[in-house]
Amino acid sequence: MALGGGPSRSHRRCHRLGRPRRAAAIGAATDVKHATVEAEGAALVGGEGDVGYNLLPESAYEEFYVGVATAAMQQAAAAAGAAAVGGEEVFREEDVGYNLLFETAHEEFGDRRLTASHPFPPYVKGSFVIPSLGQFEMGDRHFVGFLDSFGKLQKFEIDGDQVSATYRFLATGFYNESKKANTIGPGLLFFETEPPREPAWYNPMANMPPFAPNDNTYVNTICVGDRMLALTDSDNMLVIDPKTLRAIGHNVWEDDLKEAVCYTGSANPLPDPRSLSGDDWIDFIGNTGFLSEESTLRIFKLGADSPQVRNGVADVKMETPPYLHSFGLSESYCVLPRTPVKFSTHSVLHEPMAHAFKPLDMTKEGVQNAFYIVPLNGSRGIVKTLPIDQPIWYTHTVNTYENSSGVVIDLITTPKNPFAGDLTLQTAKNKQKRDSAGFVGQNLVKRFLLPLDSDTPVTTELLSDPDTYTDFPRVNPKYRSRKHCFYWAIEWYSDSQNFASMAVVKYDVCTGERKRVWSRKNWYPSEVAMVPSDREGAAEDEGVLLFVALDGAADASYFIGVDASSMETISEVGPFPRIGFTTHGEFYPGL
Repeated sequence: MALGGGPSRSHRRCHRLGRPRRAAAIGAATDVKHATVEAEGAALVGGEGDVGYNLLPESAYEEFYVGVATAAMQQAAAAAGAAAVGGEEVFREEDVGYNLLFETAHEEFGDRRLTASHPFPPYVKGSFVIPSLGQFEMGDRHFVGFLDSFGKLQKFEIDGDQVSATYRFLATGFYNESKKANTIGPGLLFFETEPPREPAWYNPMANMPPFAPNDNTYVNTICVGDRMLALTDSDNMLVIDPKTLRAIGHNVWEDDLKEAVCYTGSANPLPDPRSLSGDDWIDFIGNTGFLSEESTLRIFKLGADSPQVRNGVADVKMETPPYLHSFGLSESYCVLPRTPVKFSTHSVLHEPMAHAFKPLDMTKEGVQNAFYIVPLNGSRGIVKTLPIDQPIWYTHTVNTYENSSGVVIDLITTPKNPFAGDLTLQTAKNKQKRDSAGFVGQNLVKRFLLPLDSDTPVTTELLSDPDTYTDFPRVNPKYRSRKHCFYWAIEWYSDSQNFASMAVVKYDVCTGERKRVWSRKNWYPSEVAMVPSDREGAAEDEGVLLFVALDGAADASYFIGVDASSMETISEVGPFPRIGFTTHGEFYPGL
């Protein structure tokens, strides 16, 4: 599908916002079912409408699954978890199937319906959309960095005890051109492919716009009125059909915010707390020069009334080009955490993006390592610097709000620049490397108290278990930009030993109550969406967490609902075909 043209208007408005053994047996035999239906002449993947998928009743399939389950599960478990030791095959109980998160998942289909174990609450009626890594090779080449893979979208439409799944590759310009050429095509990558691509001698800028699409924008989705957009850390956004998840075209901007060298944006826009409709967003893009490194982060508002026009809120000047994957937003301020690196727009002309993060001088405290506090009303901002022994390295923002003395921002902090690390498939799939402390270090949730008084220093507070690795945080969406007590997140090193020991965790930062955990051995959960209860007077932690999880032993994914307060499972449905490593999930009521 060639990208181009405008979006079609969906008939539905796009808004943001117990049989375990039998189930495992069904999951292990999914491939057998697929092979059987294909033998009947059905088009299971990549076809229109999943022709023939429902030729047999689900009960008949389940009986068939159970008949072959034992052998299928043993085969899957042996393939995922066996290790040769001293000439004998020894079953490795840890990390079974974790590497499957980084294997190509080819399945595409629409509206595949299954019945959940229990009905979801009435207020959980809508769609959970989550992007993932989809395909790691094309023809004679494969990706080296896992974040470079061809992206994919998954949607789970919830109505009581019925859940319909849709899986779709993002048919971007990058994907389409690569598929047509049967190799990985031109475009900016964190790591060069293997074997390396060789740009034409007459065009050393072959991987740069406008010569390459650079539209693999699978990291996150938002809805702006009726329009669903897929985005990443650039100014490029794709329009997505919210029903089919098919890419319609680029969101063509009808404004003048972008300058000649627009090198970045954020994949994590935030709802505008001043919006009465709740459909407006705050985000930014970064402009820099050809010769000068002076850069401008241009904060803008994107509204449902005109989703192709970005309205400027404030401009923030910096001496060198920063790189921010996320930022903070309180009721009155946008908070930009400046990390002590510059993104070299010259380096990406001749080397992969992972090498474009150049360290800045940290011999003295200054604006190169600081929080930029930008008023949303256009008045003069404040810069709060940090000592040189406290570099700001982070991935995601938990929440931001104001108190009597200033602004509070909670961040997922890292011990080093997370975007210049070893984000390669080889390391992600090597247990010894990923379990070593040098691989990623410990991601910790830290609270930064930013006094508006220029003479008062920044103070910090630890908000997560220091023996684990925490990321992909969520708060109750009704508490965004307001003081919160609870956050939920994904945890690695949950057992303090194995990186792939994963869990969904809940923290109470007001009382310090011991964290609550949802986990299953050798299951690998995605980021959650917190759907708050619609009950009048509901508590902050009253609601449902929605996420997908890979059952590593069965090589199958499940859609799961968990009580946000107790962390107990309230419903699950599956098996569905495997979903790879996921990014940011969103719940859209009524979609």
